[in-house]
Amino acid sequence: ARLELADAYDEARDTKALATLDWREFTDDELDLMPVFLTVSGDGAAYDIGFGALSRVLAEGIPVKMLVLDTGTYSNTGGQASTASFTGQDSDLARFGSAHGGKSELRKELGLLGAFHPNTFACSVSTALYGHFLDTAHAMLGYGDGAALMQVYTPCQPENGIADDLSAAHARAAVESRMAPLFVHDPRGGEALSARWNLDGNPDIDKLWTSMTIQHVDDAGALALLETPLTPAEFAFGEVRFAKHFRKLKPAEDDAAVLVADYVELSADQREGKVPFVYTTDADRRLVKVACSAAIIALVEDRRRHWRTLQYLAGVTVTAMSASHATELADLRTQLTEALASREDSMDEIAAAMAELATSTAPVAPAPTMLGMPGSGPPPAAAAPAVDIGDRPIWLDPADEPLCNDCGTCYQELPALFEKATIVVDGNAQVIGRLKDGVLDGLEVTDDLAGRMARVKDNCDAEIIR
Repeated sequence: ARLELADAYDEARDTKALATLDWREFTDDELDLMPVFLTVSGDGAAYDIGFGALSRVLAEGIPVKMLVLDTGTYSNTGGQASTASFTGQDSDLARFGSAHGGKSELRKELGLLGAFHPNTFACSVSTALYGHFLDTAHAMLGYGDGAALMQVYTPCQPENGIADDLSAAHARAAVESRMAPLFVHDPRGGEALSARWNLDGNPDIDKLWTSMTIQHVDDAGALALLETPLTPAEFAFGEVRFAKHFRKLKPAEDDAAVLVADYVELSADQREGKVPFVYTTDADRRLVKVACSAAIIALVEDRRRHWRTLQYLAGVTVTAMSASHATELADLRTQLTEALASREDSMDEIAAAMAELATSTAPVAPAPTMLGMPGSGPPPAAAAPAVDIGDRPIWLDPADEPLCNDCGTCYQELPALFEKATIVVDGNAQVIGRLKDGVLDGLEVTDDLAGRMARVKDNCDAEIIR
C-alpha cells in the first residue's frame, strides 16, 4: 500500500515478495491495523471433531481469537455426550439406566490444554460473573503475541435440565461449586508459572470448597440457616442431567450418613459402610438428607483434582505453605523469647527470696516454684489501639450489612476480601456481601488492588462500602 501511494511499486521486484508475504513479517504497527479475527464454536467442534485443527492453530501461534461455548453436550445435534460432558451426566450416547450410570469418562479440560500450547492466552470465564468476563475479554482481544482461547461455561437449558430463567444462576453456581472454575493464563504475566496464572473471580481461592447457606424451618417452625460446603454434588443435585444419581436417605442409613465434602476425604477402607449425602429441603422447607451415587463421588473427586491443579499453577498452594511456614517460625520465636524472659524473671525472684530468707529471723513462706509462679513471664500485652476507619483501605461496617442489596460487585471484584453470605433480617433470609474477618490485617495494597478497591467503592449499589 505504501509503494502504491508513493507510486514506487515495481512489479518485477515486488510481486514475488508479496506472493510469499507472511503475517510474521508484519511490523507491530501493521499488526495493530489488522481487525480481530474471532472464531466461535461449541464444545462439539472445539473439544472433539475440530480439536486437531484447533490445536494446530494454537501451536502455530497465529494471532486469532477462539471463543468456545461450552454447554457440556452436542446441543446443536440433540444433546449427545461429548468430551466436555461431566462424569455421571445423563445424555444421549451416555444414558443412565440398568446397564450404564451416565457418562463414565472424565471431562477433557480444553482451557488447560490450550494454555500449554506455546505463547497462548487461555482462559475460562462465565457470563454470570460479568466483571471478570469483561476484563478478561478485553485482555484477550488485546493479546497479539500468539493465539487466544476463551472457554465460556454456557448452560443449555433443555440439555442440562434447568429452567429458562435460571441460566445465570446455574452459571454462577458452576463457578462457586468448582464445577467450572475461572482462570486466566496470560503469557505476558512473567517468566514464573504462577505469574502467568490468575484465579481471580473464584470465591475462597485459598480453600478447597466455598460454602453455601440453606434456608430451612427448624423444629420450632422458625426460619433457620445451615452453612454447608458447596461441592459439585450440591450443584449436580439441581440439574436434571444428574437427577438419577440422587435418592432420599433411608432412616436406617442415618447413622452411616457422611456429608459429601467429608466423604471424599476418606480412604477406601474408611468409606466402607458409609453413605455420602447432601442437604436439601422438602416442600415444607424441612431439612432433608439426599444420598449420592458413586458416579457423583467420582464427579466431585474429578472437580477437586481440577481445582487443586489450578491452585498449584497459580501458586496458591506454595503461597499458603510459605505463609504457614512463616507463621510457625514466628510462633517458635515468640515461644523462645517468652521462655527466656520467664526463666530470667524466675531466677531473679528466686535469688531475691533466698536473700530475704538469709537476712530474716522470722519464718518466711517457701519460695515459689518456677512453674506457675505469680508474676513470671512477660507482662500482659497492651490492648491494641482502635483502628480508625480512615486508616483502612476499604471498609464495610457490619452494622450496614442489612442494607446490602447483593449487587455482587464486592465479592466478584475482590473475592479475597469479600464473601457472599446469608443473614436473617427481621425474620427473613437475606443474601449479602460482607468483608471477611481479619482480611485487612497485614494487607499489602498494590496498584492493581487499589484500582479494584476504588471500582468496588464506586459501583456498590447500596453505597455502603467506604
